[in-house]
Amino acid sequence: MKLVHVGQNEWMFEDDVSDKSADNRSNALGAGRALNLKIKAFVDAEVKRGRDINDIMNEVMTKFQHEIVQDFDEQPPTSFQVIQMTLEKEGYEVARDIAQFLVLENMNDPDAYFNLAFLCEQHDDSFLALLSSRECMRLYLEYFPKNFNWQKSKLPWGIMENRPFLRALFQLANVYADNMSFDEACEQGERLLQVCPNDNLGMREALIEWYMFTEEYQKIIRICDNYPEDMLANIAFGKVLAYCYQDKLDKAEKEWDIAKDNLPEVAHEILKKRHPRPRGMGINSYGIEIGGKEQAYLYWQDMGDWWEENTTAQTLIEKKRAEKKKKK
Repeated sequence: MKLVHVGQNEWMFEDDVSDKSADNRSNALGAGRALNLKIKAFVDAEVKRGRDINDIMNEVMTKFQHEIVQDFDEQPPTSFQVIQMTLEKEGYEVARDIAQFLVLENMNDPDAYFNLAFLCEQHDDSFLALLSSRECMRLYLEYFPKNFNWQKSKLPWGIMENRPFLRALFQLANVYADNMSFDEACEQGERLLQVCPNDNLGMREALIEWYMFTEEYQKIIRICDNYPEDMLANIAFGKVLAYCYQDKLDKAEKEWDIAKDNLPEVAHEILKKRHPRPRGMGINSYGIEIGGKEQAYLYWQDMGDWWEENTTAQTLIEKKRAEKKKKK
């Protein structure tokens, strides 16, 4: 793999043809070995329980039938798919063992570490996720040439080959935050926005909260200014909260009026004295509706403590409650 310049300030990851064929063989071999390991673990466990070997092998053919007799015309499952299938059938600990095995089989493959970190992060194994994610990023950075300029060069999301790296950088920022290392999380998040300013992964919203922890309120204002019509709640109300923590009530109130016009449900949620979960929340399988009650509720769950713990923010809330009551 290498990082190549494709015009202006844009770059893309590129696989050599020889690397692709080697990677395909490696993926197929790794996936096959992972399946063998999983079957062996199952057989060993059942033998220890004293079961007859013929009964065990009959169950193996039933239990792992889909993976064993998968259509030979199809591509073999990717390592990520093997891990997810194992997670679904055998649980987290077995899936983690498979993911670690695949790392050992592919020590120089950043994707192997990404898969392990992804699995661990989803199951609150945050320290192992961080270690894996850091190694993933170290390997990716080896592909960067010296003339790649982190301040000017871009890795567009629209170039498909760039997405694994951008996801890995997004993951690294998040697992730093999971481990309460907010300075490091902000550093990686800023790096992601620098090379992919369209921010298709939504890094900007997480950065607002992390900047609250690091007390970098001016950076919140800067991000919100860079995305002036954003409908993500943290961006829409980020400047309001930042000005409150700078004890600038007049500026906070001015930004409140703008944010309220964009996301009235979020403003309504902030002004509530109680914050019950919306009825039917989670029924919509297509995600959260922008501007809806669920977005407002989730915003408060994430950011409500910041509003409640600041005197200026509470002054603003009481003032807006009084104005709302007066209009009725």
